[in-house]
Amino acid sequence: MVSRDSSNNDGRFATFSGWVHRNLLWLLVASYVLAALIPGPGLTIRELTLVETGDNEVTAPLLLLALLLFCAAAVVRWSQLRDLMQRPGILLLGLAAIWLVPGVFVSSLGWILPTLFGEYVTTGMLVGLALVAAMPVANSSVAWCQNAQGNVALSLGLIVLTIVLSPVATPQMLKLMGLALSDTETAQCEQLVTRFSGGFFIVWVILPSLAGMITNWLLGLDVIDRLRGVFRMISAATLLTLNYANASLAMPQALNEGISKTFLLSSALAITLSALGVAIGWLLSKLVSTDRPTATALMFGFSMKHTGLALVLAGQVLHTEPRVILMIVLATLLQHVVAGLADWYFMHQPPQAAASE
Repeated sequence: MVSRDSSNNDGRFATFSGWVHRNLLWLLVASYVLAALIPGPGLTIRELTLVETGDNEVTAPLLLLALLLFCAAAVVRWSQLRDLMQRPGILLLGLAAIWLVPGVFVSSLGWILPTLFGEYVTTGMLVGLALVAAMPVANSSVAWCQNAQGNVALSLGLIVLTIVLSPVATPQMLKLMGLALSDTETAQCEQLVTRFSGGFFIVWVILPSLAGMITNWLLGLDVIDRLRGVFRMISAATLLTLNYANASLAMPQALNEGISKTFLLSSALAITLSALGVAIGWLLSKLVSTDRPTATALMFGFSMKHTGLALVLAGQVLHTEPRVILMIVLATLLQHVVAGLADWYFMHQPPQAAASE
């Protein structure tokens, strides 16, 4: 009887976990609506300080970020990464494109948008977009890649390597994009660079990721496979909570009539940045004549940024700039919308067309 009850519980958990995974986009939308209508609990989470030692504080968003990164590293199938060594050129080109293409895009906007719309409208927006563009690949990209029957090994490789390289690449990209921004926005980017490359990054990004890798190695593949659903649920709950907490600062501002133009423009830029990633991934796959699974991994990897990390960084450094947070919140949601549309396209491809790509 105990064994049967345990089996039933496992079955119900697997069913619920699958439902959450399939409906994560709509759950994210719901969290943003909740943040706009009932921001109070989210603001409480943002301001919750668990430990305070001098100038350093251990806040709830920092713990949520650490938990998200730990879960991502704990479930990586490291053996699959060996497959990447067969075609390292694709990986190197991908790593370059992941940062350089969005960086050039945002830098161009820094010269164009203030002229078209005025500096008041674009204030904060470009800093948020620059922070998103400078982020490593999102952990959630591998889930979209897997659903679309893409090259999971390549997808994982892009995630792991961009996170490892981000302490060097991200500050440099922020400095590059800051050259095209106003003096105030350049100063804000410099604050982010200092935060990103200091002890903060080591404690709240490197150490949780390292702890997840060690956990993966100690438990072994069989145990990790059995716990994969648990890790997925923890990651989903953490992601939703983190987005709700940060959106509670930005979404009420989005309802104000005074920034409606900023809201619409931010949404358009977020969609364009993600769609640009899809386009560059497709173009690169054509240039190097890859198969469809590899093209799929490139498109999801290029179009999805680790906005959870961006939200925490912006919340810690630029918490008085709600438009920065708003830009990142919209990018978080809309990159999943773009991924969903790409996944729908792959799902409805005829077998003949899919095989020929």
